Amino acid sequence: MLTTIATGIVAYASTSIDCLILLTILFGIHGNSANRAIYLGDCLGTTVLLLISGLCAYPLRSLPQTTIMGVLGIFPILIGLKTAFTAPPAQDSPQLTKSRHRLSWTIATLIISTGADNISIYVPLLTQALSWQIVVLIITLFAMLTVFYWAAKCLAQLPYRHWLQRNGHYVTAVLYLFIGCSLLFRAYAP
Repeated sequence: MLTTIATGIVAYASTSIDCLILLTILFGIHGNSANRAIYLGDCLGTTVLLLISGLCAYPLRSLPQTTIMGVLGIFPILIGLKTAFTAPPAQDSPQLTKSRHRLSWTIATLIISTGADNISIYVPLLTQALSWQIVVLIITLFAMLTVFYWAAKCLAQLPYRHWLQRNGHYVTAVLYLFIGCSLLFRAYAP
């Protein structure tokens, strides 16, 4: 059982560093007012990745991982372009309240779109594990998700948070574009 827990910790940590950076930036931009939305979006995205991995474990063996990464790389690029060319809403505008309601879905979409590496790790884990090991792995992955959530929240409290609040939409756009381009590069580079 300890081996299964250690495997889950390593699997999550190795595939979710980009998620930690993304969550840190989101906390820096939105502050504590978006705690619930950020956590919910992270949980939704991870749940979808686990469902995809669990439901498609055998069919995905026949598809090259590069195809999956290439297709998923398009989503962060589109979100990054939209973020770069859309002005951030004023602090008290109704659009900000509306955008916070969408924040969970946006984060879930980002987690899913940057999750090709997660899928490539989770599929072999889930196909090789016994039933009880799958339960332990899923509990461990969600425990690690919570640890990364709190780590991102703490990192966002460092002195640069005010800078992130002013310029965060540009940083976020660059991060999305970088993630999408790196997925496409890894998928189609010679």
